[in-house]
Amino acid sequence: MTTTPRRTATLPRKTLVAAVAAVTVLGGLHLWLNTNVLGDSALCGGLVTAEAAESVLTGAGRISDRPGPRSGADDGKTQFDCVIERGAAALPGSETQTLHLQGTSERGDFAFTGSRFPDASTVTFFKGGGAGPGRAWVLLPAACTDRQAGLVEAYAPEDADPAKVVELLTDTANRVSDRTGCALPTPPAASDRVAPVMPRQQAISTGVCGLPGFIVPEARVQSVQVSGISWVCGTATAEGETADYATFSVTQDPAVIEGIRKSEGFTGQGFDATHTVSDCSGKATYFAMEPGPRYTESIGTGAPAPKDLFNAFTEKVGAKFGCPTP
Repeated sequence: MTTTPRRTATLPRKTLVAAVAAVTVLGGLHLWLNTNVLGDSALCGGLVTAEAAESVLTGAGRISDRPGPRSGADDGKTQFDCVIERGAAALPGSETQTLHLQGTSERGDFAFTGSRFPDASTVTFFKGGGAGPGRAWVLLPAACTDRQAGLVEAYAPEDADPAKVVELLTDTANRVSDRTGCALPTPPAASDRVAPVMPRQQAISTGVCGLPGFIVPEARVQSVQVSGISWVCGTATAEGETADYATFSVTQDPAVIEGIRKSEGFTGQGFDATHTVSDCSGKATYFAMEPGPRYTESIGTGAPAPKDLFNAFTEKVGAKFGCPTP
């Protein structure tokens, strides 16, 4: 019995070549639209590497950059504004992630004054910078700016790894100082640990902020953030209160002190009665108190004047930092 051999169906050569070409084109289109394999390696005018941006924006998609709303103020030195985005065009339901970077200048104690930056008790500090959910900044060397402190700040997704954000900012700050000609002989390295922000807890009325004998009228809740060179305590009148009653800060960070000393308005002892610099065991030490709206309202109903409460604070906290006893 003779068995008829099977024949394997084959595509015409032209059809096969066309199919392979189509797959190649689709693959290339996918890489172009949804990954950064074929993307730029440098972003924001060369100040940010794509690799660093990918470590912060960890979702799928291609990374691109565009000028930020203040990009017109870019001086080619310390001032810049850049938005980095990552989005997957061909992945249904995917969202575009955004990382907004700015090079700006502020009064040297900006992080402790409650201006456009988060309340100091809601962030964690490290040498030369600070970080909180979706927000971080790193200071530039003091020689980079005049009359104010220079910094690079980032607005990132709240679930971004703060250590990765700080690493990117540190690298960017070093690139900014290089192009400005104010880099330090040894470029600063990124902080190897960004501590988590500590939650609020009940305040002890006779020792608010963990300072025995320190009394803050109406303070019922406190949040104390401690690092090796900075200490901050925020107080509130009730759990869940959004407006802090008063925030108290201390830092011996040399980078912050340098920025403070060169800032316009600094007198040698500080900026005013509640933002001062003292010598504590040979170390320049900055003290600050920021009264919140509720505290300001309570002054007329028996709360001490801000200067009096600030003096009580510095007397009680001074021992932690080797300050002379009054």
